[in-house]
Amino acid sequence: MCFSATASFGLSGVLTGLGAVALARNEDPPQRMLAAVPLLFAAQQAAEGTVWTTFDGGSPELHRLAIKLFLGFAMVVWPLWLPMALYRAERDPSRRRVLAGLVAAGLLVATPAALWLARGQFEARVAGRCIAYEMGAGEIHTSAWALLCYIVPTVLPFFLSSLRSVRWLGALVVGSLLVTIAAERVALTSVWCFFAASISGMIIWIVSQQDAPARTLPAVVKR
Repeated sequence: MCFSATASFGLSGVLTGLGAVALARNEDPPQRMLAAVPLLFAAQQAAEGTVWTTFDGGSPELHRLAIKLFLGFAMVVWPLWLPMALYRAERDPSRRRVLAGLVAAGLLVATPAALWLARGQFEARVAGRCIAYEMGAGEIHTSAWALLCYIVPTVLPFFLSSLRSVRWLGALVVGSLLVTIAAERVALTSVWCFFAASISGMIIWIVSQQDAPARTLPAVVKR
Protein backbone atom coordinates (compact mmCIF):
# COMPACT_ATOMS: atom_id res chain seq x y z
CA MET A 1 0.00 0.00 0.00
CA CYS A 2 1.36 3.38 -0.95
CA PHE A 3 1.07 6.39 1.35
CA SER A 4 1.79 9.84 0.05
CA ALA A 5 0.79 13.48 0.20
CA THR A 6 -2.00 12.67 -2.25
CA ALA A 7 -3.32 9.91 0.02
CA SER A 8 -3.18 12.12 3.13
CA PHE A 9 -4.78 15.16 1.50
CA GLY A 10 -7.36 13.02 -0.28
CA LEU A 11 -8.40 11.31 2.95
CA SER A 12 -8.47 14.70 4.67
CA GLY A 13 -10.91 16.02 2.08
CA VAL A 14 -13.20 13.00 2.38
CA LEU A 15 -13.19 13.18 6.18
CA THR A 16 -13.92 16.90 6.13
CA GLY A 17 -17.09 16.19 4.16
CA LEU A 18 -18.08 13.25 6.38
CA GLY A 19 -17.42 15.24 9.54
CA ALA A 20 -19.53 18.14 8.29
CA VAL A 21 -22.40 15.76 7.51
CA ALA A 22 -22.05 14.02 10.89
CA LEU A 23 -22.29 17.35 12.72
CA ALA A 24 -25.21 18.48 10.57
CA ARG A 25 -27.12 15.26 11.22
CA ASN A 26 -26.43 15.25 14.93
CA GLU A 27 -29.22 16.73 17.03
CA ASP A 28 -27.92 15.64 20.42
CA PRO A 29 -25.42 18.15 21.92
CA PRO A 30 -23.67 15.52 24.12
CA GLN A 31 -22.70 13.66 20.94
CA ARG A 32 -21.12 16.66 19.21
CA MET A 33 -17.60 15.72 20.31
CA LEU A 34 -18.05 12.26 18.82
CA ALA A 35 -19.51 13.66 15.60
CA ALA A 36 -16.50 15.98 15.26
CA VAL A 37 -13.94 13.14 15.29
CA PRO A 38 -13.72 12.86 11.45
CA LEU A 39 -12.99 16.61 11.23
CA LEU A 40 -10.11 16.26 13.69
CA PHE A 41 -8.73 13.30 11.77
CA ALA A 42 -9.05 15.41 8.61
CA ALA A 43 -6.86 18.10 10.21
CA GLN A 44 -4.32 15.48 11.31
CA GLN A 45 -4.12 13.97 7.83
CA ALA A 46 -3.73 17.45 6.31
CA ALA A 47 -0.78 17.98 8.69
CA GLU A 48 0.84 14.75 7.53
CA GLY A 49 0.20 15.69 3.91
CA THR A 50 2.14 18.86 4.63
CA VAL A 51 4.97 16.79 6.12
CA TRP A 52 5.15 14.86 2.84
CA THR A 53 5.23 18.00 0.69
CA THR A 54 7.92 19.76 2.74
CA PHE A 55 10.55 17.00 2.72
CA ASP A 56 12.49 18.89 0.04
CA GLY A 57 13.65 21.47 2.61
CA GLY A 58 11.96 24.42 0.92
CA SER A 59 10.15 25.42 4.11
CA PRO A 60 11.82 23.91 7.20
CA GLU A 61 9.66 25.93 9.62
CA LEU A 62 6.45 24.65 8.04
CA HIS A 63 7.90 21.12 8.00
CA ARG A 64 8.63 21.20 11.72
CA LEU A 65 5.24 22.72 12.49
CA ALA A 66 3.44 20.03 10.47
CA ILE A 67 5.35 17.30 12.32
CA LYS A 68 4.38 18.70 15.70
CA LEU A 69 0.76 19.16 14.63
CA PHE A 70 0.52 15.56 13.45
CA LEU A 71 2.14 14.19 16.60
CA GLY A 72 0.08 16.54 18.76
CA PHE A 73 -3.09 14.92 17.49
CA ALA A 74 -1.66 11.42 17.90
CA MET A 75 -0.14 11.85 21.36
CA VAL A 76 -2.22 14.57 23.03
CA VAL A 77 -5.59 15.05 21.35
CA TRP A 78 -6.75 11.45 20.89
CA PRO A 79 -6.03 10.14 24.43
CA LEU A 80 -8.20 12.99 25.74
CA TRP A 81 -10.80 13.57 23.04
CA LEU A 82 -11.96 9.98 22.48
CA PRO A 83 -12.76 9.04 26.11
CA MET A 84 -14.29 12.48 26.71
CA ALA A 85 -16.47 12.22 23.59
CA LEU A 86 -17.81 8.82 24.63
CA TYR A 87 -18.22 9.97 28.24
CA ARG A 88 -20.36 12.92 27.13
CA ALA A 89 -22.45 10.70 24.86
CA GLU A 90 -22.99 8.01 27.51
CA ARG A 91 -26.31 7.90 29.38
CA ASP A 92 -25.77 4.89 31.61
CA PRO A 93 -24.55 6.15 35.05
CA SER A 94 -22.29 3.18 35.79
CA ARG A 95 -20.64 3.33 32.39
CA ARG A 96 -20.18 7.09 32.74
CA ARG A 97 -18.23 6.54 35.95
CA VAL A 98 -15.88 4.10 34.23
CA LEU A 99 -15.47 6.39 31.24
CA ALA A 100 -14.70 9.28 33.59
CA GLY A 101 -11.82 7.20 34.91
CA LEU A 102 -10.59 6.71 31.36
CA VAL A 103 -10.75 10.46 30.79
CA ALA A 104 -8.44 10.82 33.80
CA ALA A 105 -6.17 8.13 32.34
CA GLY A 106 -6.11 10.07 29.07
CA LEU A 107 -5.03 13.18 30.94
CA LEU A 108 -2.17 11.23 32.52
CA VAL A 109 -1.05 10.11 29.06
CA ALA A 110 -1.57 13.43 27.26
CA THR A 111 0.10 15.74 29.80
CA PRO A 112 3.65 14.32 29.66
CA ALA A 113 3.27 13.84 25.90
CA ALA A 114 2.41 17.53 25.51
CA LEU A 115 5.47 18.51 27.56
CA TRP A 116 7.63 16.18 25.49
CA LEU A 117 6.34 17.69 22.26
CA ALA A 118 6.87 21.23 23.53
CA ARG A 119 10.47 20.59 24.50
CA GLY A 120 11.58 18.08 21.88
CA GLN A 121 12.94 18.59 18.37
CA PHE A 122 11.17 16.04 16.21
CA GLU A 123 12.14 14.95 12.75
CA ALA A 124 10.48 12.82 10.08
CA ARG A 125 11.93 10.53 7.44
CA VAL A 126 10.53 8.39 4.68
CA ALA A 127 10.58 4.72 5.69
CA GLY A 128 9.63 2.66 2.67
CA ARG A 129 6.29 4.14 1.62
CA CYS A 130 5.47 5.63 5.02
CA ILE A 131 6.76 8.26 7.44
CA ALA A 132 8.74 7.45 10.57
CA TYR A 133 8.94 10.18 13.20
CA GLU A 134 12.14 10.62 15.16
CA MET A 135 13.47 12.61 18.10
CA GLY A 136 17.19 13.11 17.68
CA ALA A 137 18.72 9.73 16.86
CA GLY A 138 15.86 7.72 18.34
CA GLU A 139 12.74 6.64 16.54
CA ILE A 140 9.42 7.06 18.28
CA HIS A 141 8.96 3.39 19.08
CA THR A 142 6.74 2.80 22.05
CA SER A 143 7.51 -0.02 24.41
CA ALA A 144 4.81 -2.57 25.09
CA TRP A 145 4.10 -0.88 28.43
CA ALA A 146 3.88 2.61 26.95
CA LEU A 147 1.68 1.35 24.10
CA LEU A 148 -0.65 -0.29 26.61
CA CYS A 149 -0.91 2.96 28.59
CA TYR A 150 -1.82 4.74 25.35
CA ILE A 151 -4.38 2.15 24.26
CA VAL A 152 -6.29 2.24 27.57
CA PRO A 153 -7.78 5.74 27.09
CA THR A 154 -7.86 5.72 23.27
CA VAL A 155 -9.31 2.27 22.50
CA LEU A 156 -10.92 0.82 25.64
CA PRO A 157 -13.73 3.45 25.76
CA PHE A 158 -15.18 2.05 22.52
CA PHE A 159 -15.82 -1.28 24.24
CA LEU A 160 -17.34 0.29 27.36
CA SER A 161 -19.79 2.60 25.63
CA SER A 162 -23.45 1.61 25.34
CA LEU A 163 -23.85 3.45 22.02
CA ARG A 164 -24.94 1.20 19.20
CA SER A 165 -22.21 0.10 16.78
CA VAL A 166 -19.39 1.83 18.68
CA ARG A 167 -17.89 -1.54 19.58
CA TRP A 168 -17.58 -2.36 15.89
CA LEU A 169 -15.58 0.84 15.44
CA GLY A 170 -13.35 -0.13 18.36
CA ALA A 171 -12.81 -3.62 16.92
CA LEU A 172 -11.74 -2.13 13.59
CA VAL A 173 -9.33 0.24 15.34
CA VAL A 174 -7.77 -2.68 17.25
CA GLY A 175 -7.58 -4.72 14.06
CA SER A 176 -5.84 -1.90 12.23
CA LEU A 177 -3.34 -1.60 15.10
CA LEU A 178 -2.48 -5.30 14.92
CA VAL A 179 -2.05 -5.14 11.15
CA THR A 180 0.16 -2.07 11.49
CA ILE A 181 2.37 -3.67 14.13
CA ALA A 182 2.78 -6.74 11.93
CA ALA A 183 3.44 -4.90 8.66
CA GLU A 184 4.78 -1.40 9.34
CA ARG A 185 6.14 -1.29 12.89
CA VAL A 186 8.82 1.24 11.94
CA ALA A 187 6.10 3.75 11.02
CA LEU A 188 3.52 2.72 13.60
CA THR A 189 2.27 6.22 14.44
CA SER A 190 1.80 7.31 10.85
CA VAL A 191 0.21 4.14 9.47
CA TRP A 192 -2.10 3.46 12.40
CA CYS A 193 -3.36 7.05 12.36
CA PHE A 194 -4.03 6.73 8.62
CA PHE A 195 -6.06 3.56 9.15
CA ALA A 196 -7.87 4.99 12.18
CA ALA A 197 -8.72 8.13 10.21
CA SER A 198 -10.17 6.00 7.41
CA ILE A 199 -12.25 4.04 9.89
CA SER A 200 -13.53 7.20 11.60
CA GLY A 201 -15.89 7.75 8.67
CA MET A 202 -18.12 5.16 10.40
CA ILE A 203 -19.01 7.81 12.96
CA ILE A 204 -21.53 9.37 10.58
CA TRP A 205 -23.38 6.03 10.62
CA ILE A 206 -23.12 5.72 14.42
CA VAL A 207 -24.42 9.25 15.01
CA SER A 208 -27.26 8.70 12.54
CA GLN A 209 -28.25 5.53 14.40
CA GLN A 210 -28.44 7.33 17.73
CA ASP A 211 -30.68 10.04 16.30
CA ALA A 212 -32.97 7.66 14.45
CA PRO A 213 -36.30 7.05 16.20
CA ALA A 214 -36.75 3.62 17.64
CA ARG A 215 -38.86 1.31 15.53
CA THR A 216 -41.73 -0.44 17.18
CA LEU A 217 -43.77 -3.34 15.93
CA PRO A 218 -47.36 -2.54 15.06
CA ALA A 219 -49.85 -3.57 17.66
CA VAL A 220 -51.94 -6.64 16.94
CA VAL A 221 -55.61 -5.96 17.35
CA LYS A 222 -57.52 -8.92 18.61
CA ARG A 223 -61.05 -9.38 17.42
